[in-house]
Amino acid sequence: MVDSPNIAPNASQPYIQLLERFFDCIDSGTLFETADSSYFRRLRDDIYDAIYQLLFWLRPLLEVEKGLDWPYAQLRKRVSLFEKAVAESTDQFIQRQACLFLARLPFPRQWQWLERARNEFGTDPEIETFLRLEHQRIEAKLNKKSQKRFLLRHFCQVLKKPRLPEEKGILRIFSLPYLFVNPVLLKALNRLYFLYVEPPWGILFRQAWLRPFAALDDPTLFGLNCEEDAAFMRSQPGILTTSLAHGDFLEDDETLKFDQEKRFDIVFNGTFNEMPRKRHAYMIELLQHPLLRRRTALFMGRGDQRNVADFKELIQTARLSSRVTVRDNLLRQDVPGYLGQCKVGVQISLHENGGRSIYEFLRSDLPCVIATSMAGVNPAIINSQTGIAAPDRDLPRAISQALEKRKEFTPRIWFLSHSGSVHSSRKLNDQLKAIFADLKYSWQEDIVPLASSGANRYVDSSHYERFRPQFEELLKIFLKHARLPISQRLD
Repeated sequence: MVDSPNIAPNASQPYIQLLERFFDCIDSGTLFETADSSYFRRLRDDIYDAIYQLLFWLRPLLEVEKGLDWPYAQLRKRVSLFEKAVAESTDQFIQRQACLFLARLPFPRQWQWLERARNEFGTDPEIETFLRLEHQRIEAKLNKKSQKRFLLRHFCQVLKKPRLPEEKGILRIFSLPYLFVNPVLLKALNRLYFLYVEPPWGILFRQAWLRPFAALDDPTLFGLNCEEDAAFMRSQPGILTTSLAHGDFLEDDETLKFDQEKRFDIVFNGTFNEMPRKRHAYMIELLQHPLLRRRTALFMGRGDQRNVADFKELIQTARLSSRVTVRDNLLRQDVPGYLGQCKVGVQISLHENGGRSIYEFLRSDLPCVIATSMAGVNPAIINSQTGIAAPDRDLPRAISQALEKRKEFTPRIWFLSHSGSVHSSRKLNDQLKAIFADLKYSWQEDIVPLASSGANRYVDSSHYERFRPQFEELLKIFLKHARLPISQRLD
């Protein structure tokens, strides 16, 4: 089913009010007046759910009412009170509950506290349940995949080979990072490689199972396009961040055609399998706004036919069939041809991480309008050259303005000057080189260029063969240290 086109105007209030009461109890010193452990467990569950709802599904409302950093800021403000309770309280019950708050909620250093709680209270029903659900979520992600066995090149890429003992290699993990959460596997990899991880989603406080990446001999570098996710991750010791991820490494396409007839005013590119997150229904609502009611739109994306049919039904119900065209499951090489027929790109997803579609718009010389509530986007890529960022209430006007003044934007010039595989690979290389210097590792060779898509993400296919000995060694490590759906062959 598609998502509802509307978020109730007051949907965020129960969650905001719950958090405000929680913060008031902390500030007044009344939080630990009860000695009921079941009460605290329910409270932690409720607080976590409130933060999740606000920062995931209700981001546009939170942006207006409190600001997107509000939940994190309030926790940062009070983290020392809980840490002091753990360190100084003479009441073991209070110590335990304070530790569990630090472990369960997205406080700074949460992952360290979660490991401490797992080690000290591993038989506690709350921790047992948390760990079980964590494992179930990973299993659910794997079960959801239509592909049941993966080649190494489907999710990781050697960027630089090891020259031990002076110089480690660099391994890029661009997909399925939950396959790596085995600490024994990670340590075996880290003996050879420095790790660069690009999670394919935002709002990383939800993925506490990534914490083994923070417990290695070297820090792990995470590619996170937005400051919200990066700030949370940097608060976890053992984690470094860069704003470079995924779409930043989009290669240029010299076959692009810019003289095509502009058949569509607006293009929206997002998977039909995740319409609530991508907000297809809200885009349909925007097309009915007075400022946009005469505009045409092209919707592209991959997805199951059932979901595509649901979306087409939504279009018919909204009586937009004459203005909206759907093209599903296009081959990737066919996408630029359709973009060349459009005037303006729109991206209003709830969250991404370096979403490819925005960079594809810019590469095809389309100004882009984005929602400022969207997580996982580097705000620097939307500027006076490339498009407009606006809160939900201003999106109709922003899209209309971008259409009216689209010739004043120069998105492709910006893309060629600041982004794409060449520029972003060089920037990442410089950052990694500086990290190696800090770690006192030698640096004898630069990384190979990165791409944003494809099974092995190499710009030059010969690089895969260059690193075949390293992939053969990686395969042995995976087969030895992890029970994972990994093929026993490389190709």
